[in-house]
Amino acid sequence: MATKAKEITFEKAIPAFLKHLTDEGKNERTVEVYGRCLENVSTHFGADKQLGKLTPATIGTFFKSDALLKKPNGKAKSEITVTQNKRVFRMMLVWAQDKGYLTEVPLPKSEMKKGRAQDGNDADAADAPQSE
Repeated sequence: MATKAKEITFEKAIPAFLKHLTDEGKNERTVEVYGRCLENVSTHFGADKQLGKLTPATIGTFFKSDALLKKPNGKAKSEITVTQNKRVFRMMLVWAQDKGYLTEVPLPKSEMKKGRAQDGNDADAADAPQSE
């Protein structure tokens, strides 16, 4: 692999993940929405942040941050939007692990409960309406 596992940054990982989704046949609109979700993550951590330096604590801080929970005007984002943003971020981390960029998905324990499988997918996702 050209990029060592601990050295891939959001700046490189996000476009690669979105390309992966496109290659998998995801709807163009879905890829666009996921890209916006991940822009928020990249802005919070910094585009040059290495994924290998993420910890459950730093991700937990993001999950409680205004960057995730509030709109630019200061109003609260809907629970659906917050949940989607977390899910997309989790999906990217699982992809990064699958590609060898991460040895494990550094999610806080609080995010691993709530009926979520260890692979980062929602255990109850089959019940959720699909956008594709």
